[in-house]
Amino acid sequence: MRRPRAPRPAHEPVEPAGAEEAGRAPERAAESAHPGPAAPEGAGPARYPAVVPGADPAAASTGVATRADPGSLGRLREYAASSVVSTGLTDRLAERRRAARSLRLRRLTGAVVVVLVIAAIVWGVLYSPLLALRPADITVVGAEDASGAVSADQVRGVLAAHEGESLVRLDVDRLGGEVADGLVRVRSASVTRSWPHGLAVSLELRNPVAAQETDGGYAVLDSEAVVLETVAEAPAGLTRLATDGAGEGAPRLTAAQVATMTAIMGSLDATTRQQVSRATVSTAGQVVLSLANGASAVWGDGSQNALKARVLATLLTTPASVYDVSAPHNPTTR
Repeated sequence: MRRPRAPRPAHEPVEPAGAEEAGRAPERAAESAHPGPAAPEGAGPARYPAVVPGADPAAASTGVATRADPGSLGRLREYAASSVVSTGLTDRLAERRRAARSLRLRRLTGAVVVVLVIAAIVWGVLYSPLLALRPADITVVGAEDASGAVSADQVRGVLAAHEGESLVRLDVDRLGGEVADGLVRVRSASVTRSWPHGLAVSLELRNPVAAQETDGGYAVLDSEAVVLETVAEAPAGLTRLATDGAGEGAPRLTAAQVATMTAIMGSLDATTRQQVSRATVSTAGQVVLSLANGASAVWGDGSQNALKARVLATLLTTPASVYDVSAPHNPTTR
């Protein structure tokens, strides 16, 4: 026999999706139309629904959360990133400006310091007493060759006008010229600096080689016919200059004749020069040297003086009354 089937349950009506939500919509609309009582005092600030960029403004006004558009989050991130980049760039530019100002200030300060240091060094070297000349610190070399004719104090006296000047600013060549011009016995002077306050002066002196009679006495001459001094009496040991046939009616020596004879006397070595007592010159310019032993030396004109002097020094070793060196390559004695 067949078993009887159980009766099927009656199907309950299935509520369509969203019906419940749709049924609540009028209630929410009524609540929004008739707001509830205000929040009591002290209950805190009212909360407002957040508005998401890209979301439906109507949903934001009703307070119903909705999902934002897919591009809204990207725009939000771009906005935030652009704000950060803008703020960071501004800060970096400001920092760079501050660094540039600081660098300029440091450079300016460094330049001022360098200028002040250089100015201090220049003043100390050129104008301060640090390197100032002191006459007491001037040393003189070569004055002893003049047999007291030139003293170190005379040289210091000439250079005393530069006392207190920095050695760096002194022109040593000009100082040498001042010494030579200020002291007639000095032919030339070489000046060097002796740090920190002195000078070293090396002298080349003029040596007297002849004497010329003048109205005021006897002029003492060197090899360049420079008058070193004038004395009342003929100096001993110096050759006297005269014209040939000297007498009361003899012509006076010309400057050219004096220059020729002093150059001849200057070419002789000291030993030979001491043997010459007198030198005469003719109107034709021929010079004859009279020796202290009575002999004579025919010199001729003023050419080849150095060679003639060497030849005469050699001939004087042979006794003779006349030594002729006017032709130095063919000298004769008799």
